[in-house]
Amino acid sequence: MNFSKYALLALFLVGCSGSNVKNSEDPEIIYNEINVLIEKDRYIEAGELVAEIRRRFPQSRFAALAELRNGDIYFKQDSYTEAAAAYGVFVELYPKHAEAPYAQYQRTLSYFNDAPDNIARDQGPARDAVASAETLIARYPESGYAAKAADIRKKARLRLAQKEAYVARFYAKRGATEAAQNRWKSLLISFEDLRSVPEAGPLLQEAEKNSAK
Repeated sequence: MNFSKYALLALFLVGCSGSNVKNSEDPEIIYNEINVLIEKDRYIEAGELVAEIRRRFPQSRFAALAELRNGDIYFKQDSYTEAAAAYGVFVELYPKHAEAPYAQYQRTLSYFNDAPDNIARDQGPARDAVASAETLIARYPESGYAAKAADIRKKARLRLAQKEAYVARFYAKRGATEAAQNRWKSLLISFEDLRSVPEAGPLLQEAEKNSAK
């Protein structure tokens, strides 16, 4: 019986502690709790505190940081479409923020992770990853994330080249020779920069062979 009383008291105190954080007049306290909750994979609660900072402290410097953590919450749950959108909001609102390069990199990575492994499916996210990487490299060339973004760009462009080859083969199998050749030629012109990528070598050789037929 005594154990039950102590257990209930402990639960009550934990609940009060969480409530006190949410109702705190110091946005830094709420923001720090967001980070703790993310580390514990308690994403719903972390999201609620993000909303709390947005609502009550929109002019605080922690409002920007909370917006960034919102992207992290989605990313850690593999919700890459939502993560890319959240990171995009942060970059558009705070393009000169110290964390903007990180946000743009995470945006790029979110797009790339969202691209389907099945090359037959729409590779729109891969195209978005390329554009996002190029934005990062152009805006934040001195950032430590620029080289990482360049690597993702290369991988995403390889994915797009593979998609182009898939379409070319599709046309060839159906006897649409001219359409297939045009696709192979387009691949050679559009993805010449992949010559230095080992995985792209066989693909470009195939394009050269089939575009000449």
